[in-house]
Amino acid sequence: MPQAVNSPLYELYMRYDQWKEGHDALYDRLLELCRLMRWNPGNFDYPFWEIHHRGVHEKFVAFMDDWQKHLSKEKQIIYPFAKTAICGGKIGPAAVLEQEDAIARQFYEAYLTAVAGGESPEDCLSRLLQVLMIITEHFRVENETIVPAAERLMDSIEYIGS
Repeated sequence: MPQAVNSPLYELYMRYDQWKEGHDALYDRLLELCRLMRWNPGNFDYPFWEIHHRGVHEKFVAFMDDWQKHLSKEKQIIYPFAKTAICGGKIGPAAVLEQEDAIARQFYEAYLTAVAGGESPEDCLSRLLQVLMIITEHFRVENETIVPAAERLMDSIEYIGS
């Protein structure tokens, strides 16, 4: 029995609901950030761009910190099973998601560098939008491939256990 308790499948089963709740909460926060990015001041009123950037920046940085923690859990718990449960191997959705994570991190670092370097609010917001677009695609792929595969696995485990 101790082997079963330490198995990766058992770990996935025990932590899946917590992961899914975190995933859904982060997705809601991402959608809110995307809604904020639709804001567009009339006539390119530059003082408002600075105010808008400051408001979005705080939420964005907090979101990115939480998303990075969430990704760490995904890589340990979800991705290993996704790689075997979904066809594709090294070119499957889980592998692509890991590459997207690295790209999003690079764009995020470029955003932070732009902010620290005093680039214009428009340039910073443009970089922030790039990161949000990559992360939005990440969630789309997860929601279309990883989550359904994990749900099927959870259903199978529950069926076998009943």
